[in-house]
Amino acid sequence: MAIASALALLVLGPGGNATTYRNFKLPCLAPLLRQVDPEAPATVNLAFLRGPWRAPALRDDIGTVSFPITTQSKDAQRWFNQGVACIHGQANGEAERSFRQALLLDPSNPMIFWGLAVANEQRPGRAILFAENALRRIGNATTARERLWITALSSFYDLKRNRPAKSPPLPSRDGEPGLARHRQRIRDLEHLSLSYPDDVEAKAFLLRQLVLDLHRSGIKLTSHLAVDRLAEELASHAPHHPATHYRIFLWLREQPAQSLAHARSSASIAPGLADSWRFAAEGWRGSGRQHEAIALLQCALRVHHREMRDHLLMPVAVENLASNYAALGEALISMGRLKEALALADALLNLPRSLTAEGITGRSSELLLLGRRLHAQAELQAGRMEPVATLFRTEARFIPSPRSPPEMAQAHYWTGLALCALERPDEAQSLVQALEKMAERHKGDQRIRDWANGLRYFRILCSTGEPGKSLSPPHLPAGIHAAAWQKLNKPGIALQVARDHLAQNPRDLFATALYCSTGFETGNRVAVTRAFDRTFRQNVLRADKDLRNFPALDKVAAALSLPRRWTLPPGNLEKSGVPGDPGILGPAHWSPPSAPDWTLPNHAGRPVTLADFKGRAVLLNFFLGVSCPFCLSQLEKFRAARAAYRKAGIEMVAISSDEVKTLALRLGHTEEKTEEARRTFPFPVLADPGLEAFRSYHVFDEFEGGPMHGTFLIDPEGRILWSDIGHEPFNHAGGLLEEAMRLLPDHESDPQTPRDPS
Repeated sequence: MAIASALALLVLGPGGNATTYRNFKLPCLAPLLRQVDPEAPATVNLAFLRGPWRAPALRDDIGTVSFPITTQSKDAQRWFNQGVACIHGQANGEAERSFRQALLLDPSNPMIFWGLAVANEQRPGRAILFAENALRRIGNATTARERLWITALSSFYDLKRNRPAKSPPLPSRDGEPGLARHRQRIRDLEHLSLSYPDDVEAKAFLLRQLVLDLHRSGIKLTSHLAVDRLAEELASHAPHHPATHYRIFLWLREQPAQSLAHARSSASIAPGLADSWRFAAEGWRGSGRQHEAIALLQCALRVHHREMRDHLLMPVAVENLASNYAALGEALISMGRLKEALALADALLNLPRSLTAEGITGRSSELLLLGRRLHAQAELQAGRMEPVATLFRTEARFIPSPRSPPEMAQAHYWTGLALCALERPDEAQSLVQALEKMAERHKGDQRIRDWANGLRYFRILCSTGEPGKSLSPPHLPAGIHAAAWQKLNKPGIALQVARDHLAQNPRDLFATALYCSTGFETGNRVAVTRAFDRTFRQNVLRADKDLRNFPALDKVAAALSLPRRWTLPPGNLEKSGVPGDPGILGPAHWSPPSAPDWTLPNHAGRPVTLADFKGRAVLLNFFLGVSCPFCLSQLEKFRAARAAYRKAGIEMVAISSDEVKTLALRLGHTEEKTEEARRTFPFPVLADPGLEAFRSYHVFDEFEGGPMHGTFLIDPEGRILWSDIGHEPFNHAGGLLEEAMRLLPDHESDPQTPRDPS
């Protein structure tokens, strides 16, 4: 920890003795974090600084796991079991929190480090660090079974240590070391399961790896039924194990009916995990039960919204939020429920966005891009091309930031698609060229390359009819794609587009309608008759009212001797496991949470409360003290912007971890601040040495045991509209003011200067 010692002297000066944090003798961790690579930390303690800060709670809504490890702490065992349950639920962040809690109780346990490594498998640098520590901590108390678990993991990462005898490695037949490594991991798990036939988790992790590798690594199964028998054996031993959903994905492509059979009950095993509802939805959707899937996806978002509300989380901090919003939006669009899809897109565009000096951050950008994409996709699906052609140029919510290449590229892509669909491909040529230049400049961004290739293909298809390599632009409605081929008098290719789209999206409303219309025109009437079934005719009346007319299908209905009005009443949907009162899972929509109240003394000891600012927006800055140079640097940046914030009707308040007497030494002992203090701290500065407000706003690292930096935007009704929490102070006052004006559009600034409540 030489680096930490040097930084302690830098911050504290000679003789400094602050012991604010559990693992670091520093009053502020900002200078240390600036030297830490979050994806390849040098030590475990540094890795933890970039990990979760919020301690978990013991839960009974994520399934039941029993994975015995060698530990003297019953509580450590409970937390370890919970971490494993979260891993099976793909809630890796939640899993890491549980393993961190276990590690506090049993700091040298190698199996807990094994769990941390598995929870970070999507972040290999961190995973390898934890796996190395698991391997290093193997000792006399480590059982032979635990050694097999750890050495199987270390073998996957090619970490060296003497290992117990095991089955010989699987030779690589394809010459790809990556695939050989994945295959060897499966062999290691098989060896573990054979060596310990009563180890339920050996079966669960073997099942997990077989299914994940099938979808992620492309390692094909020679017998789905054999793997299903493994899953059945696991279920017989542990009926409430959260591994149930693996059977959904085992059969999803092979036998969708089998997938649905397991989806019917899987969500009820772990209802507290948002992705448990998403996994069940995939089983229903893969079997063509789209409306039931939509109800389950709405449950997934309820769980996310509850987590955001209960822990005052920004969307950027919620694991898998964007993918679950995307799944719901796409399902709504596919079934003609476009008004709901547009409302969902609007909700995404209204979410708060995490900021940096360059603009919004990656995950926030992901949600913003998703909201814009779902809106454009819904409009194109409804046949409204003209609005999309101008959307990204004229409407403020869609105008891309010139500082964000993905935003600019997305705008070019959707504008170009709409122009081509409007038979104006020449106008899209400049957009293709701009996208190709961006793809060349940003070679690491796959999205930009996909958008460039897709728009080039579709523009050529709509202009010359010779696109060359077959390519379907991402998110392009298949109806527009097929129509372009039909205009070229190539109905066979149009039918193939429709057939492929329906195969990928069974029983989707628009996919079925497109297949029936193109199939009928090409004389493929037997297949059309099968698709034009009772379910499709019912689904038409579940779509938005203005989308229920499919005149191209009237010929199909007449050929089948159906009535002129061939649609059928929707009837009841099958019960999909959604609770009778879905509200018990969480709110249907995200709304800003209420800001916790506080009453704290100012520098002169007079109490100030949040209620004193009622009716005004407040920018609340938590900082670590008037002696912290990094905190003072942050306050200086916001002080420079104070006039602009006040003009916007936003008051600034700072909450320090200092005691009143410390603030008084710096600001003065009376209500009237010293002249220097009025310049340096022109806003109220409040004392919270007991850290009660820090804790209530979650500005506290519960693992390191110390306060953090926090910035909160609170609206006049006392709701938290935006926040940033971390060991580094938030310094982007200008960007936050822009975000505040977006989030406070109806709040008029007060031309009068209010009294300083401090």
